[in-house]
Amino acid sequence: MNNELRIKERIQKRNTFSWLLHNSYFIIHTSYQKGFTVLFAVLIGSLLFSIGIAIAHLSTKEIILSAMGKQSEIAFFAADTGIECALYFDLRVTDVFPKSDAENVQTPIECNGALNAVSIVSESSTAATSTFRLTFAPAGCADVRVGKTVSGFTVIESRGRNDCGGGVNHARVERALRVRY
Repeated sequence: MNNELRIKERIQKRNTFSWLLHNSYFIIHTSYQKGFTVLFAVLIGSLLFSIGIAIAHLSTKEIILSAMGKQSEIAFFAADTGIECALYFDLRVTDVFPKSDAENVQTPIECNGALNAVSIVSESSTAATSTFRLTFAPAGCADVRVGKTVSGFTVIESRGRNDCGGGVNHARVERALRVRY
């Protein structure tokens, strides 16, 4: 009888011990799942945050590029207006731009609703170079240089800018056009 009692106690202890092991394993397993959920949520959250930062950075760059495109357009059209004005006065109105030092013509030209003085930069017996400046409202200007030779060769160069101030401006854009005939 003693042996039977001992065997029953062992079986009971084994069952008790296995039940304890089973419950402890279950507790460890559930706490592991909860930690994984938090880790997974942090991982997904940081991934979404990174994607949001990347989209915001890309949008900022696109806005800056768009603004620079607009400023470049202002500079280009200022240069184009300078070329058109010089061409009009050279082809339609005669004796505005001198061909040599023998001609002393300094007639102001009217472009963009304002009189613009033409100044002679260099002159020789065979060629002369004169310049004038156009200023546009609200922004932009064009510096136009007209070079003419006695033989009839003409070069007109117009440099348009979006900002004509004298200070340092990192957003200043210059576009140039040249016409030869």
